[in-house]
Amino acid sequence: MIVTKTPLRLPLAGGLTDLKSYAHQFGGVTVSMAIDKHVYVIIKDSMDGFFDLRYTDVHEKVLTLTDIKNDLIREALIIAGLADQPVHLVVMTDLAGESGLGTSGAVCVGLLNAMYRFQGIEKTQKELLEMAAHIEVDVLEGASGYHDPAICALGDVQFISYDQVGIHPQPLVLSDTVRENFQRSMLFFYGGHHAKSKPSLNLLESHLDKGLDHLHQIKAIGLELKSALVAGDLQRIGEIIGEQQRLKMTLPGKFTDDYVRDIVARVRDLGAYAQLPGGKISAFVMVCCPDGQQEAVRDLMREHHQEVPFAIERTGTSAITI
Repeated sequence: MIVTKTPLRLPLAGGLTDLKSYAHQFGGVTVSMAIDKHVYVIIKDSMDGFFDLRYTDVHEKVLTLTDIKNDLIREALIIAGLADQPVHLVVMTDLAGESGLGTSGAVCVGLLNAMYRFQGIEKTQKELLEMAAHIEVDVLEGASGYHDPAICALGDVQFISYDQVGIHPQPLVLSDTVRENFQRSMLFFYGGHHAKSKPSLNLLESHLDKGLDHLHQIKAIGLELKSALVAGDLQRIGEIIGEQQRLKMTLPGKFTDDYVRDIVARVRDLGAYAQLPGGKISAFVMVCCPDGQQEAVRDLMREHHQEVPFAIERTGTSAITI
């Protein structure tokens, strides 16, 4: 039996420039971090010849691959060469999916890692992220951009660029002091607004020309954040996190509503900066507090949100044999 563990992620800046339609024309960048909340995949032999699949609240038990309803599982089985080998497979998550934390990217990476290890094949994190990105971006036609499988496969804090040639990760080397101060400045809250990313991303890509100027600005602040993080400039880091949210709210897509506008404005009134991660209205809110606003932010959020303690996860996808 193989068990894989793959981190979820929080994007900081550059998100949405990793979409294929933008990245292939202009080149995209993201700065993001993996967090210590994970997706787990368990795979072992099927004893009765069925594909026996359990994920979220769903149980599928089918004889043939073509009957599998879950797109990620079906396509991962195909690319990993297990289309004709029924398996027993379980997917579990620390936090609920459809939440803006890159769950589908983490699931896809974790599935591929598990399926190859099951066959005695060890793939590198770079190979896994490229295959997962191919499934999500090309096979499933935009279930996400290139970013989610990349950061979830690699872990830690990464600057990643994207173009027609491929995905180019660059880990950011942060001093212990910078890492500790940055971690302390960040808060994370659950608000419960779950939604699918694909409808929002499809709307953006179909109206890309209307959002180009702001996508170029999102790319620029992604490039700037790379330097601000290494320097430990918390004030500028917070400003960029807030600017990413502001620019995202101007784009065609399902990125804003009265709730989003209210929570972003109220956090800003406290001197902090809020961002709802992901290519939609997220179930989570992350807040950067560059000047010690943590307790004021907690007081603001506690009525309708639950704080979720987290830490940067330095390790990307991993696997063990039991």
